[in-house]
Amino acid sequence: MTGLSLAWALRTDVGPVRGNNEDAVYASPRLAAVADGVGGAAAGEVASRAAIDALAHFDKCRLDGRLEDALAAAIATGNERIGFIAECRPQTAGMSTTLTAVALGDERYVLANVGDSRTYLLRDGALARLSRDDSYVQMLLDRGALTPDEARRHPQRSLVLEALDGDPQRRPPPVTTAPARAGDRLLLCSDGLSDYVDDAAIAAVLRDAAREDVAERLVAMALAAGARDNVSVVVADVEPRHDPGTAWR
Repeated sequence: MTGLSLAWALRTDVGPVRGNNEDAVYASPRLAAVADGVGGAAAGEVASRAAIDALAHFDKCRLDGRLEDALAAAIATGNERIGFIAECRPQTAGMSTTLTAVALGDERYVLANVGDSRTYLLRDGALARLSRDDSYVQMLLDRGALTPDEARRHPQRSLVLEALDGDPQRRPPPVTTAPARAGDRLLLCSDGLSDYVDDAAIAAVLRDAAREDVAERLVAMALAAGARDNVSVVVADVEPRHDPGTAWR
């Protein structure tokens, strides 16, 4: 078995309104993640960076046990760091972040999501969402109270129901798996993209261009559509692994 690896491009833009970027992104040959500090909370950029730093550390460590358990433990560590920082720096109390993350095993994706950042999969030209939003609007969609088009315009579309907030009682988000194969393309993004660009437009761009161009074009499309939030994307192509050093060990 040759295994699989990620080749990626990432972009993040502060957007036209905010003075700081509360998004944080990470990508490597075996892990990709996007975190978005929750708008309106103190020091969202600190929370998102703490979550991503915990995943970056996990990515450099030797795997001990199942990949699913290790990813969940890394996210729990990120949550603990958020709580520790808030205790040490009272001005950051109340901070929190979303997180969407994908670890690539030999033949599967191991995924975790909390909040409304998203992971998409483009396979054979068809786009599927691998994550589920933890949001007020998603709850209304599940109840049949909104159509998808109404959800995109809802004034509370950015209200998340779950986030990493440093609460020691918080459990890591559920970890799921999905089959992976060479030729897949993954997109991880903050809601600065998905709130302003619909899935059909995202899919059309993902089908057409090299990943570096895709990342640039998706951010530009969000800004042109009136995005007032930070916009961040990771575009990752799944390829046969050529460097055995990138495998989980």
